Amino acid sequence: MSDRAVAVVRAGALTTVQDLGRTGYAHLGVPRSGALDPAAGRLVNRLVGNAEDAAVLETTVNGCALRPGAR
Repeated sequence: MSDRAVAVVRAGALTTVQDLGRTGYAHLGVPRSGALDPAAGRLVNRLVGNAEDAAVLETTVNGCALRPGAR
């Protein structure tokens, strides 16, 4: 558990939580999935001090609005 948190002010259209996906299950019909740009996900996690494989918010259409320090 971390003491860092954010409040979602506006979720935005099609904002999703994504990780790096699941590899090695294609033979079972499970696609890799995960973030559209895994390199960007790793970079943003490094920039904010998270583990590189932590989940990220992926936004499309009109983005989202967050407020830091929501705890």
